[in-house]
Amino acid sequence: MNRENRIQIRNAELSDHRDIISVMPEWWGGRDLTASVPRLFLRHFGNTSFVAERDGQLCGFLIGFFSQVRSDEGYIHFAGVHPEMRKTGLARRLYERFYDVCHGNFRPIVRSCTAPINKLSIGFHRAMGFSMEPGDAHVDGVPVTTGYLKDGEQLVLFKKDLG
Repeated sequence: MNRENRIQIRNAELSDHRDIISVMPEWWGGRDLTASVPRLFLRHFGNTSFVAERDGQLCGFLIGFFSQVRSDEGYIHFAGVHPEMRKTGLARRLYERFYDVCHGNFRPIVRSCTAPINKLSIGFHRAMGFSMEPGDAHVDGVPVTTGYLKDGEQLVLFKKDLG
């Protein structure tokens, strides 16, 4: 059995918050992105968010939710995989688990975004079949949208039609 097969994926719980934010600086090379995953996401979106564990240790997570105004859309807000578990298919499994929940709730469109500096995330989304949305500017040849989450911030927006 390979190491990925022993990983269990379950719905996220409020009690997972501390573990998730504790690993974020390490998993993102020192970038402190903990403010991007407030506790309220796990309180209100535990049924559309997931935690991957092996032997009780956090290996990955995905924070997702359903749009309240776009009744056909799901949104992946944040996802991460332990650096040693990257390229094992774990991120794909987390995304596919979210797709399954979207399908079951008649949400054929999934959206997500990432920072233009995060080339790994851009490549992953493209490999997963997401298209990049047109933006109002370009960074390193990649379309970015300015002010999507906050003033002045540029993000790459993605869309996937689950069909």
